Amino acid sequence: MHMAYASKTFVAGGAVDALLTLSSKGQLVIPARLRQLLGLLSGDRLELTLETDGLRLRPQASATQASAQELIGCAGYQGPVIPLEQLDPALYATPLLP
Repeated sequence: MHMAYASKTFVAGGAVDALLTLSSKGQLVIPARLRQLLGLLSGDRLELTLETDGLRLRPQASATQASAQELIGCAGYQGPVIPLEQLDPALYATPLLP
């Protein structure tokens, strides 16, 4: 099975990658080497899916967890910074003639 995470692709050979123990609070600790391999950071959200042969745990799609701060500049705008006050569409509206 091929899996891609954090811009890396690796082959899972079906062997046990880690043995985890469920705490009394229902928590699991993912070993550091697996977190690094998958690019997981503190606060990342994971999806847990119940499947016929067990559980599947995978990182949640990053686009759904991006904050507004992380999206600044994602459109590639290269012009000058425009103050929020100048973004008011009413400033550029033309009056309706009677």
